Amino acid sequence: MNMRKLILGFLGVIAITGFIYAEEPLTLTEEKAVELGMTQNLSLRSSSLDYQNSEEEKNNRWNNFLPSFSASAGVSRKDEFLSTESMQTSGDPWSMSFGGGISLPLGLTNFYSMEASSLGYEAQSIVYENNQKSLEASIRKQFKYLLASEENVLLKQKSIDLAQKRYEQALVNFQNGLVSELNVLQAQNSVELLKPAYQDVKTAYENQLMAFQNLLGMDLSQRIELQGDLTVTQIELEAQVLVDTFLTGRLDVQSSQKNREILENKEKLLKAGKMAPSLSLSAKWDNGITSLSEEPSWSDSATISAYLSVPIDGFIPGSSDRTSINSAGRNVEKSSIQVENTMNNAEQEIRSLIMTLEGAWTNIETSELSVELAQKTYEMTEAAYSQGTSELLDVEDAQNKLLSAHQDLLLSKYRYLAGILDMELALNADINSVMEIRNVQ
Repeated sequence: MNMRKLILGFLGVIAITGFIYAEEPLTLTEEKAVELGMTQNLSLRSSSLDYQNSEEEKNNRWNNFLPSFSASAGVSRKDEFLSTESMQTSGDPWSMSFGGGISLPLGLTNFYSMEASSLGYEAQSIVYENNQKSLEASIRKQFKYLLASEENVLLKQKSIDLAQKRYEQALVNFQNGLVSELNVLQAQNSVELLKPAYQDVKTAYENQLMAFQNLLGMDLSQRIELQGDLTVTQIELEAQVLVDTFLTGRLDVQSSQKNREILENKEKLLKAGKMAPSLSLSAKWDNGITSLSEEPSWSDSATISAYLSVPIDGFIPGSSDRTSINSAGRNVEKSSIQVENTMNNAEQEIRSLIMTLEGAWTNIETSELSVELAQKTYEMTEAAYSQGTSELLDVEDAQNKLLSAHQDLLLSKYRYLAGILDMELALNADINSVMEIRNVQ
């Protein structure tokens, strides 16, 4: 009996321990979040399959020179239908045939088809790399935004705590006959008015946190805690240096240039199919067996052939083949224009991001000064209120301005950090590499 109680108690401890462990929140740093997202994000996993498909096609592009094999076999029965009995042939009506063949078309299309597989793989590699880097930037931006949102929740809670302390102090003063009941009610009302805004901010933060878990491919029932801060360091960048150094390395520029190569190869492939000669090699072996139920009679034949064909339609002006070739050429021209347009837009984005970063840093400095002034104003107003020389509304106004200044600072820091991430994505380089280039310059 004692042993049974001991075992049950031990199992109970294990169950409680397991429950407590399951309820333990997972602490996420920014790097850990990126690691989880890169391995579990569903969209990236889908993109990885597309990349694997293109890689397999590229690795097996030699199969454009693989001949086609065929095999056949059949059984037949031959009967007379309208002939008279005297005219009917004797012998076994059953017969069997089988054979095989091989064919191999050769031409410039084989080589251009191989090149198409290689270019398709390279294009998909750029797409996959862009998806990876876009996802990483999105994770880092959302992580920092959540840190700012969490800090905002704490600021709201701090405002409620300060209002609660004023209410408690007003209640003590009322009990000591120093203030009227109206002062107590006003202080209490101030506390209650702050709670809805706090709840809204907290709910919004929890929803953002859940969306972040979904981005990382995590179980939404898993509780998480973020570990990090919004430390900012000013960086100075020169637009022309960045444009000259990183413009052609951007993924959208690479993608646009690769698309032009693909279209150029398509034009060559089309010309090869519509205008270039092609050689077709084939071999065939046929076998036949008759009189299956009597003495079998076997016969076979083999055929080897080579055909050279030259298409003519592609040379005829106005023909559908010639029209298709001309259209392919214009598509190549359009892709060249698109490359130029992409590079112009890319340069504009880089210059715009630099201006955004400069503006965000100016806002940080302004917000830091505003916080400092608002903090001093609040402290002086709070002291005056304690001495009875200031009204509760003055304290609340000073507190609201202090809260607003803190929120502006948080937003300015986030925008600056997010701007750096956008710059890294725009340059296809991490900020440390960018700074090294700037120092060399």
